[in-house]
Amino acid sequence: MGKESTMEADHYYAEMLGMMREQGAKDNPPILQLGVMQSANSVKIDDLVLNAEDLYIADYLVSGYTRKIKVPYLSWVSVDTTQSNPFASKDNPDPDVSTTIQPQITYTDGLKKGDLVAVQKLQNNNMYVILARVVSA
Repeated sequence: MGKESTMEADHYYAEMLGMMREQGAKDNPPILQLGVMQSANSVKIDDLVLNAEDLYIADYLVSGYTRKIKVPYLSWVSVDTTQSNPFASKDNPDPDVSTTIQPQITYTDGLKKGDLVAVQKLQNNNMYVILARVVSA
Protein backbone atom coordinates (compact mmCIF):
# COMPACT_ATOMS: atom_id res chain seq x y z
CA MET A 1 0.00 0.00 0.00
CA GLY A 2 1.51 3.33 -1.09
CA LYS A 3 1.77 6.53 0.94
CA GLU A 4 -1.03 8.17 -1.06
CA SER A 5 -3.50 5.33 -0.45
CA THR A 6 -2.64 5.32 3.28
CA MET A 7 -3.43 9.04 3.46
CA GLU A 8 -6.72 8.44 1.64
CA ALA A 9 -7.61 5.67 4.08
CA ASP A 10 -6.73 7.92 7.05
CA HIS A 11 -8.89 10.69 5.62
CA TYR A 12 -11.75 8.25 5.08
CA TYR A 13 -11.52 6.98 8.69
CA ALA A 14 -11.30 10.52 10.09
CA GLU A 15 -14.37 11.52 8.11
CA MET A 16 -16.21 8.40 9.28
CA LEU A 17 -15.31 9.10 12.93
CA GLY A 18 -16.52 12.68 12.55
CA MET A 19 -19.89 11.50 11.22
CA MET A 20 -20.19 8.95 14.04
CA ARG A 21 -19.50 11.62 16.68
CA GLU A 22 -22.02 13.97 15.08
CA GLN A 23 -24.75 11.32 14.94
CA GLY A 24 -24.01 10.13 18.48
CA ALA A 25 -24.27 13.66 19.84
CA LYS A 26 -27.83 13.97 18.55
CA ASP A 27 -29.05 11.30 20.94
CA ASN A 28 -26.87 12.34 23.87
CA PRO A 29 -27.79 15.78 25.16
CA PRO A 30 -25.16 17.74 27.08
CA ILE A 31 -24.86 16.79 30.74
CA LEU A 32 -25.60 19.05 33.67
CA GLN A 33 -22.38 20.44 35.11
CA LEU A 34 -21.42 22.13 38.37
CA GLY A 35 -19.66 25.46 38.31
CA VAL A 36 -18.38 27.97 40.85
CA MET A 37 -19.35 31.60 40.42
CA GLN A 38 -16.37 33.92 39.89
CA SER A 39 -18.62 37.01 40.11
CA ALA A 40 -22.34 37.76 39.73
CA ASN A 41 -22.15 37.01 35.98
CA SER A 42 -19.10 34.78 35.51
CA VAL A 43 -18.78 31.06 36.27
CA LYS A 44 -15.91 28.57 36.20
CA ILE A 45 -16.55 24.95 35.17
CA ASP A 46 -13.36 22.93 35.68
CA ASP A 47 -10.82 25.03 33.72
CA LEU A 48 -13.42 26.80 31.53
CA VAL A 49 -14.37 30.36 32.55
CA LEU A 50 -17.65 31.66 31.11
CA ASN A 51 -18.48 35.37 31.14
CA ALA A 52 -21.77 37.27 30.76
CA GLU A 53 -21.73 37.05 26.95
CA ASP A 54 -21.60 33.23 27.20
CA LEU A 55 -24.41 32.89 29.73
CA TYR A 56 -28.12 32.96 30.36
CA ILE A 57 -29.03 33.13 34.06
CA ALA A 58 -32.35 32.03 35.57
CA ASP A 59 -34.23 35.22 36.48
CA TYR A 60 -34.67 34.46 40.18
CA LEU A 61 -30.88 34.21 40.59
CA VAL A 62 -30.34 37.84 39.57
CA SER A 63 -30.17 40.35 42.42
CA GLY A 64 -32.92 42.95 42.12
CA TYR A 65 -35.25 40.68 40.12
CA THR A 66 -38.86 41.60 40.96
CA ARG A 67 -41.86 39.35 40.59
CA LYS A 68 -45.53 39.80 41.41
CA ILE A 69 -47.06 37.24 43.73
CA LYS A 70 -50.66 36.55 44.68
CA VAL A 71 -51.26 35.91 48.35
CA PRO A 72 -54.58 35.40 50.11
CA TYR A 73 -55.14 38.39 52.36
CA LEU A 74 -54.42 37.49 55.93
CA SER A 75 -54.96 39.87 58.82
CA TRP A 76 -55.06 39.46 62.52
CA VAL A 77 -58.60 38.64 63.56
CA SER A 78 -59.91 41.12 66.03
CA VAL A 79 -63.37 41.35 67.44
CA ASP A 80 -64.99 44.81 67.34
CA THR A 81 -68.19 44.75 69.29
CA THR A 82 -69.20 48.22 68.03
CA GLN A 83 -69.76 46.96 64.45
CA SER A 84 -72.69 44.98 63.12
CA ASN A 85 -70.19 42.28 62.10
CA PRO A 86 -67.64 41.95 64.94
CA PHE A 87 -65.13 40.03 62.79
CA ALA A 88 -64.90 42.71 60.09
CA SER A 89 -61.89 44.99 59.75
CA LYS A 90 -61.31 48.30 58.00
CA ASP A 91 -59.39 46.45 55.23
CA ASN A 92 -62.00 43.73 54.82
CA PRO A 93 -65.47 44.87 55.92
CA ASP A 94 -66.96 41.47 55.07
CA PRO A 95 -64.73 38.66 56.38
CA ASP A 96 -66.86 36.09 54.56
CA VAL A 97 -65.63 37.48 51.22
CA SER A 98 -62.22 36.26 50.10
CA THR A 99 -59.81 39.12 49.52
CA THR A 100 -56.46 38.89 47.77
CA ILE A 101 -53.64 41.34 47.39
CA GLN A 102 -50.94 41.24 44.74
CA PRO A 103 -47.67 42.42 46.25
CA GLN A 104 -44.24 42.15 44.69
CA ILE A 105 -41.25 40.22 45.89
CA THR A 106 -37.75 41.42 45.07
CA TYR A 107 -34.87 38.97 45.24
CA THR A 108 -31.88 40.57 46.92
CA ASP A 109 -29.61 37.54 47.23
CA GLY A 110 -28.42 37.15 43.65
CA LEU A 111 -25.48 35.03 42.61
CA LYS A 112 -22.14 35.91 44.15
CA LYS A 113 -18.52 34.76 44.06
CA GLY A 114 -18.13 31.25 45.47
CA ASP A 115 -21.73 30.09 44.86
CA LEU A 116 -22.03 26.55 43.50
CA VAL A 117 -24.39 26.46 40.49
CA ALA A 118 -25.94 23.93 38.09
CA VAL A 119 -24.97 24.80 34.50
CA GLN A 120 -26.30 23.32 31.24
CA LYS A 121 -24.69 23.83 27.82
CA LEU A 122 -27.19 24.60 25.07
CA GLN A 123 -27.07 22.42 21.99
CA ASN A 124 -25.96 23.84 18.64
CA ASN A 125 -24.18 26.88 20.08
CA ASN A 126 -21.65 27.92 22.71
CA MET A 127 -24.12 29.36 25.21
CA TYR A 128 -24.71 28.04 28.72
CA VAL A 129 -27.61 28.42 31.17
CA ILE A 130 -27.19 28.76 34.92
CA LEU A 131 -30.26 26.91 36.16
CA ALA A 132 -29.95 26.97 39.94
CA ARG A 133 -27.80 27.68 42.92
CA VAL A 134 -27.06 24.35 44.65
CA VAL A 135 -25.66 23.22 47.98
CA SER A 136 -24.24 19.91 49.09
CA ALA A 137 -26.51 17.64 51.13
